[in-house]
Amino acid sequence: MQKEEFDNFESFSRKDTEHKLPLGWLVLFFGLILWGAYYFVMYTPSISGWTQEKAYQESIEK
Repeated sequence: MQKEEFDNFESFSRKDTEHKLPLGWLVLFFGLILWGAYYFVMYTPSISGWTQEKAYQESIEK
């Protein structure tokens, strides 16, 4: 029985990919990619110069 399921590989792969992803999943996926890129650029000390110590000192001075 199991061998028959995998004999026709083309029909097996079509079942898995025949449904499109919901729009909400795509928005979430690309939104997380954009957020990750923003976070990486803004909070990497070698790129933006941001450090926890600077942020702490700025919060104390306010």
